[in-house]
Amino acid sequence: MRYFIQFLLLLTLINPLYAETIDATIFTTPKQEQRYQALIGEIRCPVCQGQSIGGSNASLAQDLRAKVRSLILQDKTNDDIRQFMVDRYGDFVVFKPPMNANTYLLWFLPFAFLAFAMFLLMRSFGRKEPAINLDTSKAKELLK
Repeated sequence: MRYFIQFLLLLTLINPLYAETIDATIFTTPKQEQRYQALIGEIRCPVCQGQSIGGSNASLAQDLRAKVRSLILQDKTNDDIRQFMVDRYGDFVVFKPPMNANTYLLWFLPFAFLAFAMFLLMRSFGRKEPAINLDTSKAKELLK
């Protein structure tokens, strides 16, 4: 019984370490809440780099969610909110980066690589070496 009580005591001490906060967001209209959910899914967490700010528990992601909420309540458009985040954190912060001089390689390099691979593939099919004609009489003489 003593070990069981110690185990329960240990569980009560460890449990707060894994507790997560729940964002209690209050909006005036359901449309604002839909915009909020869509935007926090589109903006990447600068700390986690693979998650959206909606799925991240980092403190910066919590701050960014609060900022998105405040900008929505200020009646900013989705484009204005995205532009605010891009101005502050760079093009990396959005999952769909804009097409500009800094991101041309990101947009067009896969297509250039595909075109180059297709060129090499077509070139390898087009170049067929002629079959080697061996004169069997010469081969027989060499084998003697």
